Amino acid sequence: MRPLRLELKGFSAFRDPQEISFEGLDLFAISGQTGSGKTSILDAITYALYGSIDRVGKQVGQFVSQGQPRMAVIFEFAVDDERYRVARSTPAAKGQTKVLLERWDGGNWTQAGEGADRVREADAAIRSAVGLDYDAFTRTVLLPQGRFAEFLVGDAKQRRDILTELLGLELFERLAKRTGELKRSAAAEADANARLLETEYAGVTPEAAEEAAAEAKDAAARDGALAGVEAAVRGLAERWAETARAIREAEACGHDAREAAAVAETSARSLEGIAGRISGADQVVASRAKAASEAAKNAGKAEKARAKAEAEWGRAADLGALRAKAEALAMARGELEQAEADLAAATHSRSKLEKALVAAEKALASRLGGAESALTSVKEARGALEEARHADLVAAVRAGVRVGDACPVCGAPVASLPKTPGAAGLEKALAAVAAAEELATAVQAALDRARDARETAERTLASVDRDVAALQKELGKRRGDLAPVERVLAKAIGGALPADPVAVVDGRLARLRELEEAEREAAEGAAEARDEATLAERDRDRVTAELGAERARLEALVAGSLFDRVRAVAGVAVPEIPTLSGTEDADGLRAAAADLAGVLASLASALDRRAATLAESEDLVLAEAARAVEGLVQPAASLEGLLRDLAEERRLAAAAAATTAQRVELLRERLENARALAATVAGGRARTERFEMLAKELRADRIVAFLQVEALQVLAAAGSKHLATLSSSRYRLESEGDEFFVVDTWNGEERRSARTLSGGETFLASLALALALSEQVGSLSVTEKARLDSLFLDEGFGTLDPETLEVVVEAIEQLGGDGRMVGVITHVLELAIRLPARIEVEKSPRGSQARVVTG
Repeated sequence: MRPLRLELKGFSAFRDPQEISFEGLDLFAISGQTGSGKTSILDAITYALYGSIDRVGKQVGQFVSQGQPRMAVIFEFAVDDERYRVARSTPAAKGQTKVLLERWDGGNWTQAGEGADRVREADAAIRSAVGLDYDAFTRTVLLPQGRFAEFLVGDAKQRRDILTELLGLELFERLAKRTGELKRSAAAEADANARLLETEYAGVTPEAAEEAAAEAKDAAARDGALAGVEAAVRGLAERWAETARAIREAEACGHDAREAAAVAETSARSLEGIAGRISGADQVVASRAKAASEAAKNAGKAEKARAKAEAEWGRAADLGALRAKAEALAMARGELEQAEADLAAATHSRSKLEKALVAAEKALASRLGGAESALTSVKEARGALEEARHADLVAAVRAGVRVGDACPVCGAPVASLPKTPGAAGLEKALAAVAAAEELATAVQAALDRARDARETAERTLASVDRDVAALQKELGKRRGDLAPVERVLAKAIGGALPADPVAVVDGRLARLRELEEAEREAAEGAAEARDEATLAERDRDRVTAELGAERARLEALVAGSLFDRVRAVAGVAVPEIPTLSGTEDADGLRAAAADLAGVLASLASALDRRAATLAESEDLVLAEAARAVEGLVQPAASLEGLLRDLAEERRLAAAAAATTAQRVELLRERLENARALAATVAGGRARTERFEMLAKELRADRIVAFLQVEALQVLAAAGSKHLATLSSSRYRLESEGDEFFVVDTWNGEERRSARTLSGGETFLASLALALALSEQVGSLSVTEKARLDSLFLDEGFGTLDPETLEVVVEAIEQLGGDGRMVGVITHVLELAIRLPARIEVEKSPRGSQARVVTG
């Protein structure tokens, strides 16, 4: 199966209609940002072919674009010389999936058979055309994320099932069924022959054959007697027939001689114009040969100019790779400039933050002094308040007490009454405390804000310091990475690195294309000149061929049977035949043709005279034939009539002899048939037994199991070659039973299960096995339909180091050059630009767009 064209609408990230043409693509990448819809292109292919998507199975409605009523996919693909188109759509809400399978037939798309517009029948027809079911397709042709390694380390039964379908081993299941049918057919045929022997051949015995032979002998004797009489009369007839033949031959030779004379005359007239045409054709051939030589020299010069440019700059592919490096350098320079700008901005921001921190610390120091003063004022006000409260208490106790009265506190007589400040002093003290506490609260809030400002400034400055350090480290790394790239480009360009390497490389590419175009035009001119020279030579050859045809016509007249036939006619002398030797040019040949025409005309006249003389002897022969009859039959008016009468009598006798002889032959044949039929019955019984034994052997699946094991071993051996290249000769693959193993040559030839490989190693081993399967499936299959014309890879390239990635790319390039289509889904720019073409997927709020980029 080879993809040709894909149309999508409302499918996953592809909201708007998209069309992707795969025609002309052999090795290409599908690239784009994460989430742009690269994998959705492969999902669309599996959905179109099988109505299923690896990530959701049959629940494909989840792939309808947000807000769209349904999704639709049209997929065109080729299988050998057949071209198919499948259209499939599914609604977002509940509803039926629609499908239509069509085949390209005589310039038009026609429905591919009855039921090709119904899901079940269309799915079966697609599976038959592709030759793979969904599981085999997603493990051997289209390898989606998460299933890349399943053929290597997946379920053994599924692996055998895939091999059975991929290699056409179901053929042996059909053979088992067919063998059973043949056994039943052989048994039925043997029974039918036995019944036929008992019914149709009853009475066919050797005795009946002997009786029929006696009757045939009597009929043959009568036929012999009549044959003798007929022979005597026929001898007389043959004597006259010789004379009649001589007359007819003379007349025929005369007629042929006249026609040959006419042919020679026509040839002489035709040869008059051929000479001039040959001379003109020779001049045209010489002129065009000279022009072809000049055009060939120009083509050689153009080729040398192009070769010189390639020797100096490299081929277009080399310049393309160099341009990719130049683009990468420009991108790296831009990133370096951006890093420098980011560092300058961070440094400037840090200076401002340092000033802000100094100001915050000064403000905090100022607020600390105010806070201490406010706390002192609060303490003093609270002390005054206590004093005021004590005085107010004394006044309350003193109320109504006179000198000499008992003290209400201690009971002693009161000697004198203390003075009291009154209620006004207490209120004043309370007001002073409230004012001092309010001021302290305000000062504390200001102090808290100053502390928060300082902490914020400290945290921000620390963060900026970390950013500056990271930017300085990144800037150093980018500068270190940039230098070797610049050196490589300068060396490749052949001198100092220009300000715009991309422009320099583009200039060389443009010049190389101009030289290639000039070479192509010169080659086309040379080819056109050669074609014109060839046409001139063909024109000359046609005229020469006409001359040869005229010579052949004349030679046929001379070398034909006419003159030999004339020699057999008695009484006619054969004239001297003109010779054609030494007449290579048209003029000489024309003169010889005129001489030949005259000789043939004279010969025709002589033959006519001889035929007239022979015709006069017919009456004498008829009289002699009448005397020879001697009354055996009724007299006849002519010799032919007498022969007819004798022939009729002989026919009746011969018919009787033949009838009896035929009956003898029929009886003998039926007797042999009966014996052969008996042998056939015995052979049919033996054939039935052989088919029964073969059916039992095929039903045991021994052949299929053997071929599956052999296929796994062949795949392991072929995969080892790729894995040795991909793993720097560390690993090789082996197959034992239903499992794959790896041999670690770096670890003492340790043999272990392929399931023990790391993620990266599993990727390399799986890729090696996928490449081997794509290469070997044609030779392993027992049918001609198993061929993997396409391979899509969607996993693992971003985890490879540059050296391993280079080896993987070379392996993929080699596979793509073997006539297969190889597509690689990747976000690794270096891999994408290495491949001859790519399908770029760009995402946007409206939906993703896909475009094919070549060159």
